[in-house]
Amino acid sequence: MMKKWQFNKEESSEKFPDEMAWALFCTVEPKRMDTTLPFYYDESVFRFSNGTESFYFKISPSYHEFEVNVKDAAGELLYYQLLRTVGKVEVLEDRRDHGELLIVMNEDRNRTVTTIELTVRPRFRVLVKEHYV
Repeated sequence: MMKKWQFNKEESSEKFPDEMAWALFCTVEPKRMDTTLPFYYDESVFRFSNGTESFYFKISPSYHEFEVNVKDAAGELLYYQLLRTVGKVEVLEDRRDHGELLIVMNEDRNRTVTTIELTVRPRFRVLVKEHYV
């Protein structure tokens, strides 16, 4: 089921989930670069698995960066992306049997916004869409 997302320039809700939301979504605690900094200003790494694929997320909210690395059970790379213009990350679904993120790339952009729907449970799936603003 594809979700309908509409870009709203006036959107002022939370730009990135907090540390607890990420830990719940990824089902692991993050490895933090500097635990003396607030989560938003730190670099955090989450490594987790859905039983079929393994995931590596490196998140740097204040720098608008999100790195995704997905490997299959044999350790072969399925997907890699380094995103440097992330304006928002939203947890769309966080259930035991279904986990999905919406990544909105709108930093330093005037004409278009790119969204990525990233599913981690039950199986890995990625949908990339470009929207005119």
